Amino acid sequence: MFYVAKIFEAIGVADVGYAIYVGIVQHATMAEEIVLTLIGVGVFSLGRALENKIT
Repeated sequence: MFYVAKIFEAIGVADVGYAIYVGIVQHATMAEEIVLTLIGVGVFSLGRALENKIT
């Protein structure tokens, strides 16, 4: 379960990075960037909660 939590954290960080990429390169709207960032933060937080629950 620990590795599942770490995978969720990695996906969350990658999604936030993708949100930055979309905002800079693809000239997306601010709303699209915020939605992608919030999804990334939510997935990362889920992984963090799972990690804390295990240990």
